[in-house]
Amino acid sequence: MGLLDGGLATAFSSAFSGLYLDATLYRATDGDDGSGGGVGNGFDSGTPVKAQLDSTTQAMRDSPGYIDTDQRIIVLAAGVDPIDTDCEIEVGGKRWSIASVAQDPAKAYYELRGRLAGAANNGS
Repeated sequence: MGLLDGGLATAFSSAFSGLYLDATLYRATDGDDGSGGGVGNGFDSGTPVKAQLDSTTQAMRDSPGYIDTDQRIIVLAAGVDPIDTDCEIEVGGKRWSIASVAQDPAKAYYELRGRLAGAANNGS
């Protein structure tokens, strides 16, 4: 296994998982609206992940829709299905909606811009 096809993600996870916080990633679920159509009705029961809270980057602060309470969240990627903006994550005793997702070139971690779940969605 090479470094850019998952090997680095596994090595990174092994090296740093002890330093990262236990967290739970929740994926949006679709339900039945009673008329045969799907409608989002919540989230699954969650998947354990390792995450770390960090200061937002300048790029995050410059992005459209950024608010002062947004949080940078780094999630170790080894064994984690792709994360998207329909997910939420609980880390550090708080639940965060995901406003943006990026991944490092070696795919070792996800970099999320989190917003406190239920927080107003007004840009700065």
